[in-house]
Amino acid sequence: MTTMNKIAIIGIGNWGKNLVRDFSKISNIKKCTSNGNIQNIKWLKKNYPLIDYVNNYKEIFNDEEINAVIISTPIKTHYALVKKALLSKKHVFIEKPLCSKVSEAKELIQIAKKNNVFLFVGHVFLFNEVLQKIIQISKKEKIIYIEFNWKKFGSFDEDIFLNLLSHEISIILKLFGKPKKINLQSSFGFISKCDIVTLNVKLSQNQNCQIYLNRYSNEKQKIVKIFTEKNVYIWDDLKLYKNNKKSSDFKLIYESKLTPLEIQCKFFIRELYKSNNSFEYANLAKDVIQLIHKIK
Repeated sequence: MTTMNKIAIIGIGNWGKNLVRDFSKISNIKKCTSNGNIQNIKWLKKNYPLIDYVNNYKEIFNDEEINAVIISTPIKTHYALVKKALLSKKHVFIEKPLCSKVSEAKELIQIAKKNNVFLFVGHVFLFNEVLQKIIQISKKEKIIYIEFNWKKFGSFDEDIFLNLLSHEISIILKLFGKPKKINLQSSFGFISKCDIVTLNVKLSQNQNCQIYLNRYSNEKQKIVKIFTEKNVYIWDDLKLYKNNKKSSDFKLIYESKLTPLEIQCKFFIRELYKSNNSFEYANLAKDVIQLIHKIK
């Protein structure tokens, strides 16, 4: 392994474990740290005994051999951890959102540029190959309406807008650019202040979008319906279905064999070898935060 390929991971909770799994296949994970959960530490030592678990993230930032840091921690910790990593001149992969405030996002991007390091934000659905197919379709068939419907149970300790809605907004930005307006139509809180929300989005060319998020559901499903001038498409995880006006059935037309996280991790590692660092995903993440603050 080259020095460029030595990385560290901060956070080995549910999603952090996925990052350890996928990055371990393509890079040398030298160190990990976390909030100290004993079960997570045992999991790491059992499944990845060659990775050194350290008790303090400073051991990661002070390690000159470590070139990049992967961060998967609660949203409230993002800004401080990313800033410390960038000031240590480490490339950074941070799970979405980049941080909580637009001013913080701008500051982090400036630090990354100044230190000539890559700042990447993991809006993972952007790396789903189904989305790439939808982008191709949109160039031939104008999308006139899109509907997001996400049901799950959990994540009550995080802000629903920054935690869940950020995914939907990242997809909208990728497909259509910045929307004209986002209206919060309804919201309901049961465990937290806001657990079920419905939003209406006015897109750039008189297109409309509806978003429904429910994190207090007894079922787990994320569906995106795309209505074009000719057809209707359903994006369901790694599958894309098609229906036209003459048919009552939806036909499977594409299925990805790779998970978005696999693709995303490989993308990050490849970018580390480039001389010019791209800030496309960091700037998109900043725009996501900015749009969310206009809603709330």
